[in-house]
Amino acid sequence: MIEPILDGFLVALQPWNIVFAFIGALLGVLLGGMPGISATLGIALLVPVTFDMPTVGALIFLGGVYCGAIYGGSISGILINVPGTPAAVASMLDGYEMTRQGRGGHALGTAVAASLVGGQIGVIVLLFLAPIVAMIALEIRSAEFFWIVVFAMTTVGAIGSDSALKGLMSGMIGLAIATVGMHPMTGTLRFTFGEPALYEGIPVIVGLVGLFSISQVLVLCEGQGMNTQLKVPKLGSMWPGFQQLNRYRGTFFRSSVLGTLVGLIPGAGADIAAFIGRSEARRRSREPEQYGKGSMEAVVGSEAANNAVVGGSLIPMLTLGIPGNAVTAALLGGLLIHGLIPGARLFDNHSDILYPFMVSLLLANLFFAVIAFTLLRYIAKVILVPQGIIAPMVMALAVIGAFSYRNMVFDIYIMLALGLVGYLMRKAAFPLAPIILGIILGPLAEENLDRVFSLANAQGISVIQYFFSRWITIALMALTGATIVLSIVREVRFRREGRTETAPEG
Repeated sequence: MIEPILDGFLVALQPWNIVFAFIGALLGVLLGGMPGISATLGIALLVPVTFDMPTVGALIFLGGVYCGAIYGGSISGILINVPGTPAAVASMLDGYEMTRQGRGGHALGTAVAASLVGGQIGVIVLLFLAPIVAMIALEIRSAEFFWIVVFAMTTVGAIGSDSALKGLMSGMIGLAIATVGMHPMTGTLRFTFGEPALYEGIPVIVGLVGLFSISQVLVLCEGQGMNTQLKVPKLGSMWPGFQQLNRYRGTFFRSSVLGTLVGLIPGAGADIAAFIGRSEARRRSREPEQYGKGSMEAVVGSEAANNAVVGGSLIPMLTLGIPGNAVTAALLGGLLIHGLIPGARLFDNHSDILYPFMVSLLLANLFFAVIAFTLLRYIAKVILVPQGIIAPMVMALAVIGAFSYRNMVFDIYIMLALGLVGYLMRKAAFPLAPIILGIILGPLAEENLDRVFSLANAQGISVIQYFFSRWITIALMALTGATIVLSIVREVRFRREGRTETAPEG
């Protein structure tokens, strides 16, 4: 394990790869800092830029964007109380209060330090744990893989959205879209309506750009735009001091570990990790009464956790091909367009690409910290860019990206159609992440289910008997069932609480 990691360092430290990591981190900070541009949207827009890049350089670039964008979301939240990403909401609660008290520089510096520590711990866990998980994944058969996909879809739908029912419905819509095109086993054409461009199904990149980019453009167009009277407050010194940060060394470590563990769970992204990290930090704090009033410890807890998610979330994506959230789904699209199929064999067949990519995340974390401490006074001005400028820029990049994937105008039509679907679902409060996960994982689930049917027929038993023939499959089925039941219970409880709260007014 040590030798490929050292080889990865040698490749990642080559001049061009260092440049790719730096530019990726810089763009990530810029995109994450813009209200309305999330890490998912940033990667979806920039994946087409990597078409002509070397594979290693492309992945290093996208990894830098991922790391930079997760941190960048805290900039606008801390300075103007408008989070750049959902994960930045937890940091904003105390970070903006620090800004109001004239400690905005210290709030940003604390966020940088916590993001750096959390990100590095997450990547270290990724480097040493992912190969072990990949070795275990070699023992997974078609039945287990099918149920892993189903479990991931139900978890993302249940945990990764406010309404479990809407999350599960979004996943079903994604699976339905995934059936378009040629059947993976028989070659039968389905729902193509005679259009050759649909024979290979809906391209993942086109789906990503449409669902996230176009729908966001429509949301930006209906908004009122950024308040032109807003100004970036004076930051002052950004370094809070080593002695001050050392007071929270336990929070740094605990939140980083929690964030990494949360990243391993499908559906539990950086936003959930940030609130868990903040909550745990408050539970162990000596000054819990300061939370919500400008607590530096609260910023440490949330920022360390949400950046540690980066390393944790890549473990199931790289070893099993199952992205746990929308950002890793977008990153998975980058792997697929460069001919890399995530899974257990990826570590054997493409270790010369994979380890440099993972090692480069350490560099990306360092780079966004350097960028923050040296250029943040200038970068902070991007948070005031009017939405009327952001929307057409995103639209132009989306059209170029969709067309350049296969050089087909029809892909632009697909993108616009899915963008409209995404916009309507946003308006109805349906989450988009389960849809894109369904598009990605649908063919994998279908292919493995077909293999299960073939193997069961060859053994002269039913599919149900085949599923119950291995304890791993039974455990996964039980976990899936438990997730569905718990999500239904949670939905019923929330609705009852909602009715109880609104009843007196009726």
